[in-house]
Amino acid sequence: MMKQRYLLLLFVMILSTLCFFYFSTNSVNSKIDKIDDYDEAIKEEQEKLNSAKVLNDQLQGVSKVIKKSMTSDSEFAIDDVNEFVQKLAALTDKYKISIDSVYPKVVSSNQSYLVEQEYTLSVACTFIQMGKFLSELESFDHIIKIKTLDVRPMKEDKNSSFEEILETRYKVTFELSVFMIIKEA
Repeated sequence: MMKQRYLLLLFVMILSTLCFFYFSTNSVNSKIDKIDDYDEAIKEEQEKLNSAKVLNDQLQGVSKVIKKSMTSDSEFAIDDVNEFVQKLAALTDKYKISIDSVYPKVVSSNQSYLVEQEYTLSVACTFIQMGKFLSELESFDHIIKIKTLDVRPMKEDKNSSFEEILETRYKVTFELSVFMIIKEA
């Protein structure tokens, strides 16, 4: 009789131990799944935050350009025109591009909130120089629109070597407009 009680007690202890491990394993697994869900949610929110930071930086750049482009005048000041021409000249010097001509031209706009100044820039350069010039022109703190981009090969010298042909220069004419936004009164 005593032996049966010990066996029954042993059986109950083994059963309770198995139940304990089973339920604790289930509990731990469910908590691990919950933690994985939280981790996934945190990763998604972190990606959204990073995207928002990048977007914020880009919008601050746009805001900077817009603030710099605000004016109360109805036309470009001569100093602003000269400053922009000097920036263009410095940029062409940086990439060793020869300038044929630069013509600023006042444009009357039918839009009451914009002031437009047009520039015609004619240069001689390679495609690589033109690409570098355009990418840096894009980073100027102005609202710039390139209206036309005319690329024509320059006259070739029949006695030129192969290396010189690789560095073929083109006559490139840019017609670009710089805009200012008129502040409301």
